[in-house]
Amino acid sequence: MKLRYKKIILLTSLSTMGIGLLTLSISQTGSKSEVNNSVQVESGNFESDNVEDNIGYTDNDIQNENNAAVRALAAASGSEEMAASPSATPTPSPSPTPTPLPVYSLEEVKGMDEFIEEFYVAKTACDVDKLKTLYDDPSKVETREQLQSMVQYIEEYRNIKTYSKKSIEEGAYIVYAYHEIKFSSINTLAPGLSKFYVKTDENGNFKIVSELSPEIEEYFNARNEDKDVLELIEMTNKKSEEAKAKDEDLMLFWNALDELAQKNENQSKRNN
Repeated sequence: MKLRYKKIILLTSLSTMGIGLLTLSISQTGSKSEVNNSVQVESGNFESDNVEDNIGYTDNDIQNENNAAVRALAAASGSEEMAASPSATPTPSPSPTPTPLPVYSLEEVKGMDEFIEEFYVAKTACDVDKLKTLYDDPSKVETREQLQSMVQYIEEYRNIKTYSKKSIEEGAYIVYAYHEIKFSSINTLAPGLSKFYVKTDENGNFKIVSELSPEIEEYFNARNEDKDVLELIEMTNKKSEEAKAKDEDLMLFWNALDELAQKNENQSKRNN
């Protein structure tokens, strides 16, 4: 297919692809995840794919604002009238500084690569029934029509590799999934990074979590600033730039997606 015709197809297709086509591509200054609904959690949405979109931990720098307590009125030395003076306001007891939540290193979790690959295969095939077995809440899976719209220009997810951090919940993980997408009519694979929140159910099976509590969501989002995660993001971005530099079709396609994401973000801000 001649290049100019491929460009026309790619550009006219963008409006129907939506942000769901984008996998997590996170920048170091913020997350491209914030554009896609932040290192959205991949759940079908974080593409969340519901939790592929943003999730807290107690800030270590929180200070006790009650340390400057109100002091009692100064008493006049040796004054008998002090008995009639207003009683001094007691100094409030300082609140204890919250204990920082633990932060774990990225690690390889046995079976996680296979689980996430299973997710991507089912997503590309628009296999709703299979996806429902991979979610903690099957009702959060998109319809077949929605999935078809999201992946209609994706042929395959390849070279999937996961990097996981333990969460503050027992048996739960924050998962960063590196992958390379083969887009239709584009020869060069597009590197990307997606983010999932995965828990282990009572049978020991992994499940993608779509909705997080405020505390877990805050902790989830904060991990994007961890040194090892930033290094992973930098590695992914470097590979992305190299891929775009060698393939004009991919560069055009990628830039058009960025523009669409920015347009949608601006529209969302205006609506709010």
